[in-house]
Amino acid sequence: MNKEVLYCIPGLGLDHRVFEKLQLNHFELRFLDWIPAKKEESMPAYAKRLANGIKANSFSLLGVSLGGIAAIEISKIKKANRLILISTIKHQDELPTYIKWMNKFPANQVGAAKMGIELSIALKPFYDKANKKGNELFQKMVRDSSPEFINWGVRVISSWENKTSIDTPYLHLHGTEDLVFPIKNIDNALTIKGGTHFMIYNNAEKISKRIDDFINITY
Repeated sequence: MNKEVLYCIPGLGLDHRVFEKLQLNHFELRFLDWIPAKKEESMPAYAKRLANGIKANSFSLLGVSLGGIAAIEISKIKKANRLILISTIKHQDELPTYIKWMNKFPANQVGAAKMGIELSIALKPFYDKANKKGNELFQKMVRDSSPEFINWGVRVISSWENKTSIDTPYLHLHGTEDLVFPIKNIDNALTIKGGTHFMIYNNAEKISKRIDDFINITY
């Protein structure tokens, strides 16, 4: 049986390596890594350019964190069979207040982004449950990322508004210990107990099973 193509979009500062532990029975995984953002570019405009990497005629989308936002925007311009949203938000009401305020900071904060990269690496072992290999992978991905892109991504997340309902069949998985997007703000999601914002890697086995179950009932 031919497998359906699933395009996977990582979180901010991450890349396709974050998906390396997923084991999905129904999908052929392909990856949409981040491309450089244009100055002051909106997420809808950016998603239109990112979608140029989609070559399959029939496909589904999986997005983590900022990648989930991108997946929602891509689904508005290219018809996806399904959306799989992980550790992300579906509209601005799901954002915590502290992230909404980030949009009020000066636009060119590359120095702050660089500091944020190092701080996230230093603190990750304390707020996340990844093993040594997971922490090392996170460090490599974040260090390989562009501070300019991270600065852009934070501003996009804080200012993004999705005022239309999602008309694509979707599955939203969210961890009960996600500190970036706290579960108390999230609606219509299935929870992963103990899952953090990095659960796409930490809890890949559970997430793979939930996705396979979702596919089984939507085929």
